Amino acid sequence: MDNGSGAMVKLERGALVGWGLVILVAVVLAGAGAWHGLLHGKPEAPVATVPMAPPAVVARAPDAPLPPTAEIDTLLRARLSGASSLAEFGAWLREADLLRRFVGVVSNMAEGDSPRALVAFLAPTGEFQVRTQEGRTLVAPRGYTRYDTVGRVVGSLDATLLVDTYREVRTLAQRLYQESAPPGSSFEATLLRAFEQVLAVPVLERDVEVLAKGALYVYADPQLEALTSAQKHLLRMGPANLRLIQGKVREVQLKLTQQASRP
Repeated sequence: MDNGSGAMVKLERGALVGWGLVILVAVVLAGAGAWHGLLHGKPEAPVATVPMAPPAVVARAPDAPLPPTAEIDTLLRARLSGASSLAEFGAWLREADLLRRFVGVVSNMAEGDSPRALVAFLAPTGEFQVRTQEGRTLVAPRGYTRYDTVGRVVGSLDATLLVDTYREVRTLAQRLYQESAPPGSSFEATLLRAFEQVLAVPVLERDVEVLAKGALYVYADPQLEALTSAQKHLLRMGPANLRLIQGKVREVQLKLTQQASRP
């Protein structure tokens, strides 16, 4: 039997999912999030209507200076404004430096690191919750609702538009990536590794036991505790939201593959 009504506990350190995936799939996926931390709460007003003819990416020589951040942000907002009709996505697009933020999130996710510093605006409200049952401490499923907004927004995204936008800005993404990546490394390969991180997170339709460790909780199952920081953040979103995000990642992966195979 349940021995408590569900104790409220301190929010786990790093409980911002970098959504990453969220930003990863959402804001620029060429667009932007899991991914960790996740916006949950009062929707913000959508971004203003964009012109019918959005600005085009100007061809530049490989060694030419990168376009100004404001110019890239304007392009991405114009391209991605139709990716979702939800107001929350419009609010995400109002963040500054979208492409550099996206590149950083992808790089962190590919390494299994939390990109929380890049997506602090997606931090959930409320606290991580547990309940006790037969002497065990279990994750309280109602805590997953903190991430419902992110799951809903990511699930609503137009994968074709995301991939088309990515194809348009991927050269710029590669150049930003090379500013800190090893010489000769590929941003697109890093993006695929980030996808693999997301898809490797197990969807758990069962009670999840945790153990108190200082001010934090850790997973009782060694296999879950061995997941990367980014993966554990996604796991904390709950099975329903994780399925929505993984489904969108698979859809984007398929479209990327289809586009790459075209003559």
